[in-house]
Amino acid sequence: MIYRYVVLVVLILASAGCKMFRGPDRTGEFLLSSERFLGNVTYYQFGYSFEDSEFYKFPYEKDPLPDIINEGYRVLIGEGTIELPGFNIPGQKNGFALAGAFETLDDARSFYNGYREVEEQLQFVTLSDTVEAFQVWVQKTSAGNYVKMLVKEVASLEGDQGNK
Repeated sequence: MIYRYVVLVVLILASAGCKMFRGPDRTGEFLLSSERFLGNVTYYQFGYSFEDSEFYKFPYEKDPLPDIINEGYRVLIGEGTIELPGFNIPGQKNGFALAGAFETLDDARSFYNGYREVEEQLQFVTLSDTVEAFQVWVQKTSAGNYVKMLVKEVASLEGDQGNK
C-alpha cells in the first residue's frame, strides 16, 4: 500500500527587533505544507511570501515566487523510505540559518522572544537541513529583509493517493 506523506509545519514569524528590517513590526502564524496538488499539467504546492503575507502556487508561472516552501526530503530507512520536512527557497536567493534548537516549546519561545538581532556568524543556505519542532530559524528574504521563525509543530499525515 502506498501512502502520501504531508508534512505540516506551524511557524511564528516576526521581524520585531531585527535592526536590518525595514517597515512596521509584523508578527503572525501560518501553516506550511508539502502537499502537492494537480494543476492542468503538473503538480504544484503552496509557498509563502513574507513580503506580501500571501500563499502562492509553486511552480506556477502566473504567481510570484514565494519566499519559502516546505520540501519533503525522502530518506532511506532500511528497505523503505520516509519523508522529512525541510525549507527551500524557490528563487534560490539568500537563505535560511538555524539559530537554535530546543527540547521544549517554552525554551524555544523564550529564545525566540529574546532574539533581537541577526548574528554575523550565521551561515545562510538555500536548502535547510531537516526541520524539527522547537527550532528557531532566520531567513533572509529575496527583498533583503530578515524573518525569524519558531517551528511549533511538525506533523506527517498519511493519504491514500500515493507519494507526491
